[in-house]
Amino acid sequence: MSANVDTNNKNNKNNNINNHADSSHNDSSHNDSAHTMTSTSQAATVSDSSLSSPSSTSSKHSSSPLNQPPNQPNSQISLFANLSWRLWAMLIGLAALSLWSSWVLIDQQWTRPLRDLLISSSQLDIASMAIQLHIVATSVVALLAGGLLGVVSILLQQLVKNPLASDTTLGVGVGAQLAMLIVTLFLPSLAIYGGLYVAFVGAIISMGLVFALSAPSRFNPLILILAGLVVNILLAAVANVLVLFFAERSNGMLSWAAGFLAQASWHTSIALVITAILMAVVCLPLLKPLTLMSLDDTQAKRLGVPINGIRALVVLVVAVVTALVISEVGLIGFIGLGAASLVNALGISAIGKRLATAFGLGALLLLLTSNVALLLEPILDMQIPAGAMTGILGAPLIIWLILRQRRERIETVTPMLAGKHTSIAFWRWGVGVLAIIMFACLFVQDINGWGLSTDWALTQQYRLPRSLSAAATGLMLAVAGVLLQTLTRNPMASPEVLGVSSGAALGVILGFLLLPSLGLSAGAGTLLVSGLSGAMAVLLLIIWLARRVSSGYLLLVGIGIAAMMDGVMHMVKLSGDPRLEAMLSWLSGTTYSAQPSTVWYLIGIAAILFILSLLLIKPLRVLGLGTGVARNLGVAVTPVTLSLLALVAALSTASTLAVGPLSFIGLMVPHLATSLGAVKLERQLPLAALLGAGVMVIADWIGRYVIFPYELPAGTIAAIIGGGYFLWLIRKVPASVNR
Repeated sequence: MSANVDTNNKNNKNNNINNHADSSHNDSSHNDSAHTMTSTSQAATVSDSSLSSPSSTSSKHSSSPLNQPPNQPNSQISLFANLSWRLWAMLIGLAALSLWSSWVLIDQQWTRPLRDLLISSSQLDIASMAIQLHIVATSVVALLAGGLLGVVSILLQQLVKNPLASDTTLGVGVGAQLAMLIVTLFLPSLAIYGGLYVAFVGAIISMGLVFALSAPSRFNPLILILAGLVVNILLAAVANVLVLFFAERSNGMLSWAAGFLAQASWHTSIALVITAILMAVVCLPLLKPLTLMSLDDTQAKRLGVPINGIRALVVLVVAVVTALVISEVGLIGFIGLGAASLVNALGISAIGKRLATAFGLGALLLLLTSNVALLLEPILDMQIPAGAMTGILGAPLIIWLILRQRRERIETVTPMLAGKHTSIAFWRWGVGVLAIIMFACLFVQDINGWGLSTDWALTQQYRLPRSLSAAATGLMLAVAGVLLQTLTRNPMASPEVLGVSSGAALGVILGFLLLPSLGLSAGAGTLLVSGLSGAMAVLLLIIWLARRVSSGYLLLVGIGIAAMMDGVMHMVKLSGDPRLEAMLSWLSGTTYSAQPSTVWYLIGIAAILFILSLLLIKPLRVLGLGTGVARNLGVAVTPVTLSLLALVAALSTASTLAVGPLSFIGLMVPHLATSLGAVKLERQLPLAALLGAGVMVIADWIGRYVIFPYELPAGTIAAIIGGGYFLWLIRKVPASVNR
C-alpha cells in the first residue's frame, strides 16, 4: 500500500511539473504577442507567466524538450558547462582585482612585516593598530556587508519573482535610514540599545508599504518597481526636509548615511560575522520551499509548502539583515542589485547556488569598491564614502549587465492607468493656472503675518520670477514625461526615472568644474550646452539599449544613473569645495536663484519647446503603436525618434538648469492628466503641461512659507505632494490592469 502511495505521489508531482512546463511554453509564446498590446483590456488578458521566476525566464524555450532537435545531445549539459566557465571567470576576475587593490593599499599604508597584519591588535602599538583596523577590519566589513546585501537581493527576487527587486529598488534601505534619522533628531533615547531595532522598524514599514501597494496586481513586475520607486522618492524627500530643517543636528547623520566602511574597532566585524552565520542557518531549511515556490503558488500549496509563512519569514530575514547592515555601516546602495543581476546574467537557477554566488559576488564588489575609495582618498584629499562609490561604479556595471540580457523579457504587460474619456475645457485649466500664479505672488507671509502683498516692486523682483520659473519648469517636465511614456510605451518612463534629469545635472556639474580649466566661463550658455550634452547622452544610450534589450530592463539604466547622481551629490557635500557648496541648493531643486532678467527667457524656451511638442503629436501617436506599424503608415521612424529625443533632452536640460533636478513631476502629471479624462495624446499633452505648471507653482509657494522665515526647496515639496498622490493613485492601477 505504501509503495503504491509513493508511486502515485511521484506521478502526481511529475504531472504537475510537466503541466507547468507546458503552461510556461504556452505563456512564453503568449508573451510575445501580449508585449505589443497597448490597451488596458488587451493587457488584462495576459496570464500569470509574468510571475515566473527571474532565474528561469530566459530559459523557458531552450529548456523545453519539445524545442530540442532529435538525435542531439542535451543542450542543458553544454549550457551549464558554459555557465560554470563564465562563473569561475567572473569570480576569478573580481577576486584578482580585489586582491590587487588590497595589496596596493597594504603596500602604501603598512610598514611592518606582512604577517603582523593578522596578529592580535593588543600586541601592536597605537599607530599600527589603527592602520591594521583601517585595512583588515574595513576589508572584513566590506566582504560581509556586500555578501549579505547580495543574499538579501536574491531572496527578494525569489520572493516576488522580479529580477529588478533589491533592497534599493524596494525602498528597504531608505526606510531604515529615515527611521534612524527621525529617532536621532526627536527620540534619541530609543536608540540607546543600538540602531538595529530602529532601522528594522523602518525597513519593515517601507517594505510593507511597497508590498501593500503592489499586492492587488499579484506583484506585477512594473507595478512592484513603480511602488518601490515612489516610496524611495517620497521617503528621501521627507529625509531631505528633516536634514534642511535640522542641518546642524543631522551633520553626523549625513556622513553616516553616505556609507563609510572605515573601522576603528572589531565590533562591526563581529556583529556581521554572527549575522552571516545565523543567516546561513536560517536559509538552509528555506531552500526547498523557495525552489517549489518558484514554480507556481498553486503547485507549491499542493506540494505542502506554507507559502504565507515562508513569505513572512523571508520578509523578516530581509528586514533584519538590511537593518543591521545599515545601522552598522550606513546606506550601501546598488551592491545587492549588482550582485543579484550578475547572478541572473550567469543563468544560475538553483536557489542554493544563487544565494552562495550572490554572497561571493556582493562581497567582492563591495571590497573592490572600498579599496578604490581608500586609494583615492589621498589623491583627492578628502574622505570618500564607499556608499557613494558604489553608485558611481555601479552604473557602468548595470549597463553591461543590460547588454548581457539582450532580448530577455522581464515583464509581460505594461500596465497603463485607465481613464474615462471626457471633454476637457482647456481655457478653464489655463485660467486656473494663471489664478494660482497670481495667488502665489499676492497672498504671502511676512513678519506681520499672512496678507495680500501691495508692494509691486518686491513682487516683481522676487515673487513673480520664482512663480513663473516654477510654472515653466513644471510645464517642461510634464511634457517630457508624456513624450517619453508614449514613445517607450512604458508608464514608468520619465526624465527622472530614466536618468535624463540626472544626466543633465551631471553635465552641468562637470561643466561647472571643467570649463574654467579649459579657459571657458561657466555661464548660463555653456552650462546649458554641457547639461544638454549629458541629457542627450543618456537618451541616446537608452534608445541604443532599447533596440537590444527588453523595455523593462531600461528601468535599470535610470536606477544606475540615479545611483551615480546620488554618489556625486554625496561627494559634493563631503568635498568642502566652496565652488561646489554653492550648487547644493540648486541640486535640491529650488527657484531661489530666479531673476527677473532671465525668467522671461525661460518662459520663451518653455513656450517654443511646448509648441514643437504639439507639432510632433501625430507621428508620436503612430510611434506609440510600434515601429513596424509606424513604418507601414509612412512615418520616418528614425528622424522622428531623434527629433523626439532632442526635444526631451532640451526640455529636461532647460528645467534642470533653471531649478535643479526635480522628482515626480514628469512621472506623476501624465498619469494625473489621464485620470482626469485626457485619454488621447492630443488632449493629454496640453492638459499635462497646465497641470505640471500648476503643481510646481503650488509646491514652490508651500516651500516658501510652510516653515517661514525658512524655506524648503520646491523640488522637495513636489516630491512629497507627488509621492502622496501617487501612493493613492497606484492603488487604482491594479484594478484596471486585472479587470
